[in-house]
Amino acid sequence: MTITADLEDLNLADFMMMLAQSQKTGKLTIENGDERLKLAFRNGEIVYAASTGVRETVGAMLVRRGLISDEQLETALEVQNAQEGVALLGQILIEMQAVSAEDLTQVVFLQFQNVIRESLVWDAGVGTFEPMNFPDLGEVRVDPQEVILETGFRTEQILLGGAAEHDEVNRTGDPPDYFEAVRDVLENFKEESLVVTSEMAASILDGANRLVRRAVLFLVYPNALSVVGAFDSDNTVASLAMAGRRIERLEGEESAISWVVAEGRSYRGRLKDGEGNRSLKELLGDEVPKEVIVIPVIVDDKVAAVLYGDNGSDESAIGQIGDLERVVARVARELGDTRSE
Repeated sequence: MTITADLEDLNLADFMMMLAQSQKTGKLTIENGDERLKLAFRNGEIVYAASTGVRETVGAMLVRRGLISDEQLETALEVQNAQEGVALLGQILIEMQAVSAEDLTQVVFLQFQNVIRESLVWDAGVGTFEPMNFPDLGEVRVDPQEVILETGFRTEQILLGGAAEHDEVNRTGDPPDYFEAVRDVLENFKEESLVVTSEMAASILDGANRLVRRAVLFLVYPNALSVVGAFDSDNTVASLAMAGRRIERLEGEESAISWVVAEGRSYRGRLKDGEGNRSLKELLGDEVPKEVIVIPVIVDDKVAAVLYGDNGSDESAIGQIGDLERVVARVARELGDTRSE
């Protein structure tokens, strides 16, 4: 499922962490005017990074650091081209004994940090994630001197390292707000993170699709709700736009989601007027439905996610939710098992 998000609504660090904790595999492209960032994820780990702003390739960095010679790089590129780009440049260099795996990994990590650090300060732009299978990387391989890893780096390592380097380079007395923002994002995911695979989310949403015309699956954070997946039977474009969004979690007696999080049980009824449901209504973007359901996903005795559903503008009543609650409970057990591991 393609995910599109506006960086004004979902900053890049949040977007990357959402893909990481969902163990996504595919290509993330961020466009900000004439600037472009391209990342490849395999099971939530970053295996490729390139941007219009950072021109130095891993091959060039290896040469500049004296780890390989120009001649060794040219030879490796010739081997790669002879194999029509199927072989990974890093693996070719290692097999040539031109560089050790440890040195290559260190340089690739630094190059990924350089690429991503330049883009984390963007406060505008559009991000698009497209699922794709490896090793067929298609247009991701934009330069034969780039390196695509078999085993990637954890996203939070890249983000935290890039933030720390940005902090050091730009230190003028007070640490920049940027570093604090990234650290807050990582801290939220560290404390509250769940590994929600696409299969788990699909199980819940497929179950909801049999009962309601529209549904949104949220991860619950202390001050925000993050959309893991969504569908809208009447508006496919709108449902794709929801995926990856992060909205403010508002408290209040009238807030359906806050009530479910506090009580740990399902809610069924109308979406009440008031500040508590404002963010949710803004996300849904149309008239208030006649009836809604909100079902908690309880992991380790805590509501870690919620499923929201309604019939949109359709006036028909929602059917019995018992079967859907059982599907949600089964996925919650799987999430608990994953967290324990």
